Amino acid sequence: MKSHLLNGHYQILKVLNDREKGKTYLVEDVNLPGSQFIVKQLRSPSNPQTVTILRRLFASKSATLEKIGEKNKQIQKLIADFEENEEFYIVQEFIPGNPLTDEIIQGQPLREEQVISLLLEILEILVIVHSFGVIHKNIKPGNIIRRESDKKLVLVDFNTVNEAITNTVDNLEYMPIEQVNGNLKYNSDIYALGIVAIAALLGLSENEISNLRSQKNRLTGEIVWCNKNLKVNKKLARIINRMVRFNYRKRYQYATEVLDDLKKITNVEHNQQRQHQKKLLLVLTGVAGCITLAGGAWQLRSLKPVTNAQQTLYQEGVNKYEAGNYEGAVEDFNQAIALDPQNALAYNRRGDAYYRLGDYEQAQADSSQAILLNPQDANAYFDRGFAFSELGKYKEAIADYTQAIKLNSENAYAYYGRGLARAQLKDSKGSIEDFSKAIALKPQYTEAYLQRGILRRRLRQRLAAIQDFDTVIKINPTDARAYYQRGLTQSINKQKYAALKDYTDAININPKYIEAYLYRGDVYSELGDKLEATEDYNSILQIDPKFSAAYIHRGIHRFSFGDYKGAIRDYTEALKLDPNDIAAYNNRGNAYLELGNAKAANQDYSRAIAINPNNALAYYNRGVIRTKQKNKQGAIADFKKAAKLFQLQGEKNSYQDAQREIAILQNKSAPAPTNRPKSGKKEKN
Repeated sequence: MKSHLLNGHYQILKVLNDREKGKTYLVEDVNLPGSQFIVKQLRSPSNPQTVTILRRLFASKSATLEKIGEKNKQIQKLIADFEENEEFYIVQEFIPGNPLTDEIIQGQPLREEQVISLLLEILEILVIVHSFGVIHKNIKPGNIIRRESDKKLVLVDFNTVNEAITNTVDNLEYMPIEQVNGNLKYNSDIYALGIVAIAALLGLSENEISNLRSQKNRLTGEIVWCNKNLKVNKKLARIINRMVRFNYRKRYQYATEVLDDLKKITNVEHNQQRQHQKKLLLVLTGVAGCITLAGGAWQLRSLKPVTNAQQTLYQEGVNKYEAGNYEGAVEDFNQAIALDPQNALAYNRRGDAYYRLGDYEQAQADSSQAILLNPQDANAYFDRGFAFSELGKYKEAIADYTQAIKLNSENAYAYYGRGLARAQLKDSKGSIEDFSKAIALKPQYTEAYLQRGILRRRLRQRLAAIQDFDTVIKINPTDARAYYQRGLTQSINKQKYAALKDYTDAININPKYIEAYLYRGDVYSELGDKLEATEDYNSILQIDPKFSAAYIHRGIHRFSFGDYKGAIRDYTEALKLDPNDIAAYNNRGNAYLELGNAKAANQDYSRAIAINPNNALAYYNRGVIRTKQKNKQGAIADFKKAAKLFQLQGEKNSYQDAQREIAILQNKSAPAPTNRPKSGKKEKN
């Protein structure tokens, strides 16, 4: 074996692995005696096109990994590549030391402080790796080496060139579901590292890790690993649980976030933590925000001269973005940032692309990077505000919009964004003030009028709301949303024919406006126009057969003229689309009750309660059933629960209905309701 030299100068010392995808060797370079390397043979289809792709991919990846290696010496370097006998080989740095598989041994759990130290060290590496737009993709104990020379951990075997050779998925034990499905995220690495931490705390060998997949909570799907016999710091357990959440959106998004939480439980001094956090943030990846509402508000600027290569990559990214190729734009901006991690312009535009792709976590991070590079950039705060809003972090969004306004008080979009966030937090007064300020700065701002009108309607300022919708229609007579929103307001005002006209205008402008069909159908139903209502609900299901609300509303319509079996069919269809649809259970129960099937009705009401124990209608309706079944005590209990919930929800009339039923059952003096229902109350979703 030693007589054969790979590429003419790599002498094979040992075969480390021999797998289907190729062999891995420990070699020595005979031209540099004593220098050892890892050589990986990558078996691929022997055709020129594949080899060309491999060369290009290797050149790109190795250049990036080389730059990462300059930032952190705990990352294995790619050295070279070559071709021999129609096989492709890569040469990697050899790290003398032992893999973590030698430390994580079956039945020998590591101490808590050892696991925390391990996590901190690998997370520090991931911060650098992710900042270059690289995801390791293959984190496991065998790819973490304890270096012999300084006992530091080194991350090896990046899944770079390998991914172009085969689609085979290895190491499923460490892979989150989104990676298995090809939807890779930065926090896919965090998941894998979390599994490594669990293995270390439990003393599990690599072969035993797969058992974790069978130890999941049946309701949540989350891994159950921390049992009562395992003494682990609760804060550490919470951190690891968040690292390995099944849904990547509920997981930590960035390695810096995990680091911050870990440092809190290791009692790192506050000043050291802030200083280190600031250092880490300098290499965060991310994304800048709101494109749809503020494309024209950008005033992008470069903070320093850029090279020709950077400018070319940046311009290619801009061109792809403007052509709608957002994924391609991200790739170009990644390369521009790799050439210069201080390029604020590239961060901003990459943020645009991520936002368009709906990746708001990345949008928020890129905005943070832009702010770090230029704290006086009002647009960066504005962008991050919209990203935070999309993530449901409304308080953080408001803080960013406020800072953007301080830096540029003439930005109507920032007031608008803050108004939206305040509305989400029920700050109606502040929200209306912001929308009004946006309108004052930009009198033709139809979005601000529209949102102010919606909020005014919710506050029962219906005349003012209609005036706002009128203004939108005056500015833009083809804005279907304004007609639809005005129609909703007219419906609340009992102006049914005016509402019909508005819904019809909205549909004429946008023939696929599902919500306009839905509420026009409701108005037709209330007016007794049976055929017209049915046609509207049917139109929705032709546009979108999975729009469950259409089945609910059509079921209520059918119920209204005595077609109880038809109503049951509609509610059943809705439940096929959403098995947890409480309105469907409530209403189907009412239909069963009308048909005399008290048992089925009772089951449906009970299912609604099981899904949501605070659903007042289900208790009320079950109370009706129990009254008919002569179950006096059960009925009283249900009506009492319904009354309490109606009262908390401000449903005065329904509360009084429930109280009357209780009084009647208790033989107390109470007038029977003039419209006491034959069956239960209906619910729309």
